[in-house]
Amino acid sequence: MAGSFFNKKSQITDLWVVLEAYLSNEEVILIKKAYKLAEKAHSGQLRYSGESYIYHPLAVALILAELKLDYYCIVAAILHDCIEDTSITKDDVEKEFGSQVAHIVEGVSKLTHLEFNSSSQKQAKNFQKLVFAMSKDMRVMVIKLADRLHNMRTIDSMSDEKQIQKAKETSEIHAPLARRLGLHSIRVELDDLCFKTLHPRKHLILKRKIRKQYGNQKKAISRIQTEIEKRLKFEGINASIEGRQKQPSSVYNKMKLKSRKFTEILDMHAFRIIVDNTNACYQAMGHIHSLYKPLPLKFKDYIAAPKSNGYQSIHTVLIGPRKMFMEVQIRSQEMHFISEYGIAAHWHYKNTDKPTEKLAQSWLGSLLDIQQSSDSSMDFLESTKADLFSEEVFVFTPGGKIIPLPLRATVLDFSYAVHTSVGKRSQKATINGIEAELSTQLKSGQTVEIITSRFVKPQPSWLDIVVTSKAKSAIKAHLKENSKTELAKLGKHLIADALNYQKIKINDIPKDKWEQCFSDLHCANYEELYIKVGLSEIFVVAVVNNLLKDINNETINTITINKTKGMAIIFARCCYPIPGDQVTGVLTTTKGLVMHRSNCSNLEHIKEKNAQWMEIDWKSDEKELFEVGISCLVENRSGRLAAIANTLANLGVNIENIEQQEKPDSTRLFHITVVITNIIQLNNVLDQLNKLPHLISAERI
Repeated sequence: MAGSFFNKKSQITDLWVVLEAYLSNEEVILIKKAYKLAEKAHSGQLRYSGESYIYHPLAVALILAELKLDYYCIVAAILHDCIEDTSITKDDVEKEFGSQVAHIVEGVSKLTHLEFNSSSQKQAKNFQKLVFAMSKDMRVMVIKLADRLHNMRTIDSMSDEKQIQKAKETSEIHAPLARRLGLHSIRVELDDLCFKTLHPRKHLILKRKIRKQYGNQKKAISRIQTEIEKRLKFEGINASIEGRQKQPSSVYNKMKLKSRKFTEILDMHAFRIIVDNTNACYQAMGHIHSLYKPLPLKFKDYIAAPKSNGYQSIHTVLIGPRKMFMEVQIRSQEMHFISEYGIAAHWHYKNTDKPTEKLAQSWLGSLLDIQQSSDSSMDFLESTKADLFSEEVFVFTPGGKIIPLPLRATVLDFSYAVHTSVGKRSQKATINGIEAELSTQLKSGQTVEIITSRFVKPQPSWLDIVVTSKAKSAIKAHLKENSKTELAKLGKHLIADALNYQKIKINDIPKDKWEQCFSDLHCANYEELYIKVGLSEIFVVAVVNNLLKDINNETINTITINKTKGMAIIFARCCYPIPGDQVTGVLTTTKGLVMHRSNCSNLEHIKEKNAQWMEIDWKSDEKELFEVGISCLVENRSGRLAAIANTLANLGVNIENIEQQEKPDSTRLFHITVVITNIIQLNNVLDQLNKLPHLISAERI
């Protein structure tokens, strides 16, 4: 990428040189015409730095020219601020350069003043605008990213507060978008500029350490590169080899993610080997592995299993001379072009068969689906961020098809990734031939088979299982479409129980009181009121207090629930409430009533985000079964788990899941999920477990 500042003459010259290398003379002439128009329109305007404003659109155009974007995109980049900041109109642009350029410029102009740091709600709404603009023409987003890159390059001219705001915004929105669209060079530079702005001292320290390490190993790196070149030439493989260093931001993220020291980062130096075709990639890998020992479990084949943005390459970490670790990337010429230019490769090749275009359009289509099914702009933003920031795992169908999924994706995410019709009928699954639950997190290389049933339908609790935006949006859409009856049932039940708490039967409320309540709360009838209560659009306490005014001067803030089956009620998996617990209910628009233990550590945070909560008097008189977590700390001896399992079996308690953790003090910690009926049975279970020899403690999680 070009540097931050240029003198005017140099900047223009650089742009023409790059453009003339891949565009026709006619297109370059029209781009020069656009520059003259923009220069005149921006005359007298200055940037924060004090330099003439025309430097900015020229710099943006140069960034895009280095990505080999088409003529329309370059012209639009030069004119991208004209409609917003000058007397030039969309009609003027269309008259001079055609409708395609005009539409792109208009799309970028609408995004000029989007701010993602003012408030979470405004941030979310502006992100929706961004996605909508991108859906019209992907080049709008590419120009916006180039615009943001140049602003980050020149961020020093802003106030300290503004720098922090812009860097956070870029780190949270723009850099992940660049990654998702495969714009590698833009993403890498944005990441490092954000890190430099947000953590200047850490950036400086890491930059010095990287430079020092490279200086110490320079001879060894040069020797390795020479050896690789000689070997591949001897084997008849045409290859170009580049050496590179990790950026400070990349090193810092790896240190933070894996809790490692600088000296523990193994692949500080990397070599990129570019060969002619796919076969040559694998041949080169074999020869290089014969030169240097590969590090176990550090091999990734993104050729066989491309990333979701179309990226393909072989990654392997090798042990070189003096036990120096190095990463080697091997790819073909075409793979390299796509890895560097991502979605931009589409316009360079002018070919819709390029994988990045298809993948980007597919992802964008899923975003629009998510937007339609989202309850709010905040919901949409959070769902999309989950996809933007995720690392990936690669899972196989029984037929051998590779399904890329984000890290921590579950079997249920996989089923929706295969097809929505498979997802909504998912009953259970097998992983590598072994039966698994829908909530099981997946790992790369696993083969997953989904068993479906026509009797299965999506449940509100599924939203706690899935992590992908596609699965979440599909589940929400189904719940909205098919759960009105259930929500109405929940709403009526909540109102009836709240009235019962006041010793009043729901059928005893006079008709005129109901009609007044409908009017006050803007509902047409009973059904609409019940559904809105079930959806938490109307707080049940507000309904009951409205019905009881002039009858009972007291207001209520507690409701009673006598049963939970058949209604939109779920139990929070963070605290596993059971009958007998003090319980707080949180009304949500997607799940109905979510029950938490009143002492749940997450509850205060949830209350801050959702005002729709109430204390619950839970009097379950049904023989329902509930999951609850138990923590057992034992001496690290054989047979401890068997003793625990036998005790639970003798008590008639089923085990749903067991996780174990070895402690440094020769003890072992078991996290056991069991199924019980109420708190009395739980207390009995804990009492019996604590009587076991060599069991240090058993307590509820």
